[in-house]
Amino acid sequence: MWTNKFVFLLPVACMAVLSTAQTLPSIPGQDPADCLSSLEVIPNCISEIFGSIISGQIGTVGHSCCHAFLGLNADCVTQTFAFAPRFPPSLRDHCSQQS
Repeated sequence: MWTNKFVFLLPVACMAVLSTAQTLPSIPGQDPADCLSSLEVIPNCISEIFGSIISGQIGTVGHSCCHAFLGLNADCVTQTFAFAPRFPPSLRDHCSQQS
């Protein structure tokens, strides 16, 4: 039972840390706070992405979320997912197959 709470709370904690981090180096011409704004407008998109990082199951990311992810700037993706550098290429492959 506690594992279900942990699996839910861990992505929420990651999102909170990433959305409030002010110490990340900024990309010229792009505000780090605005980097994931296109993902935030898709319901559950950020939780789907961070849930797939935790579970290792990329197939849980939906079509709308994939479309938004594919539209992100490559520098934004590199900066945002620096803690999991192998994840973005895997998600990009998955999302490219859904299009």
